[in-house]
Amino acid sequence: MAKKRKFKIIILFIVFEIVFTVITSIIYVYKGPFNNLKKVVVATIMGTQHQYFATAFLSQNDIKSIMGNNSSKNVEKIDVSKVKINTKKNNEIIRYDIHPDSGRYDGYLLEIPPTYKVKVAWTNKLGVVGQRTSEMAKEHNAIAAINGGAFRDKNKDSYGGAAAFPGRFVISNGNVIYKDKNISDSTPFKVVAFNKSNRLFAGNFSINDLQKMDVSEAVCFDLLGFNAPALIINGKGQIDDASAGDCGFQPRTAIGQKQDGTILFLVMDGRKNLTKSGATLKDVQDELLKHDAFNATILDGGFSSTLYYDGTVINNPHGWNGERYVATAFYVAN
Repeated sequence: MAKKRKFKIIILFIVFEIVFTVITSIIYVYKGPFNNLKKVVVATIMGTQHQYFATAFLSQNDIKSIMGNNSSKNVEKIDVSKVKINTKKNNEIIRYDIHPDSGRYDGYLLEIPPTYKVKVAWTNKLGVVGQRTSEMAKEHNAIAAINGGAFRDKNKDSYGGAAAFPGRFVISNGNVIYKDKNISDSTPFKVVAFNKSNRLFAGNFSINDLQKMDVSEAVCFDLLGFNAPALIINGKGQIDDASAGDCGFQPRTAIGQKQDGTILFLVMDGRKNLTKSGATLKDVQDELLKHDAFNATILDGGFSSTLYYDGTVINNPHGWNGERYVATAFYVAN
């Protein structure tokens, strides 16, 4: 009896220590003085399905305050006149597999010559349900494709998955394909776009702005905590060391363009285990700069991150059932 009682006491003590450590760690992270740690943890959690790990302890105002400020430069606008399209380049698409020493993510990048056009695809069941990026790519006979902008579900109470409606608006071939109800053509949103000469734009623009700029393809995407108009503007990275982890560690999707017009599609996998946590925005920026990106920005990441090339998905989407349904994608026309 004495041995059993002693064993129970030991077990209860261990349980108490675990519970105490978890609770004090949460308080330490969320309420402690270490703002950078707080921002990284909250941003990482808010980019997942498990946002309750933050919302149970912090108010929405607290979360916005923690994530809402970063020290990106945010001083320039993309000048597409500096992009000189080199139509004499060959048609070879080059693939790079990226495995950094940190081991936090695996990346996949495509360099796409400017002889190819980038177009927007959208779900063929608009307003009902989304599609996988690979399905949209195959429908358009695309050589390559990458998931696109923001989306929302038909059922507003669900999370992700259905992707029946794109976020804000979508433009293709110069026409407004979709627009949310009750938004004005003069209201600016964070946009990723290509004009008719296949030059990349990113920043805050309205539909009226884009039409004046002769934009052919456009989707909208905004990320809480990312205040710069783009990741790279006119050859300069906008995320500095002080704000490197502001948006946490996540699977990432990004699109860029070199000064000669070459398009860059980049996806970084993450959330596989404790070591494969994902990439920061600065990781994305730095990888793109290594490949001479002149202008670049992010697209929807997390479960959505998907890169399709040569008939197959070449990254490893994090969703429990593989590729996630999305509302839009960018694809390379064959």
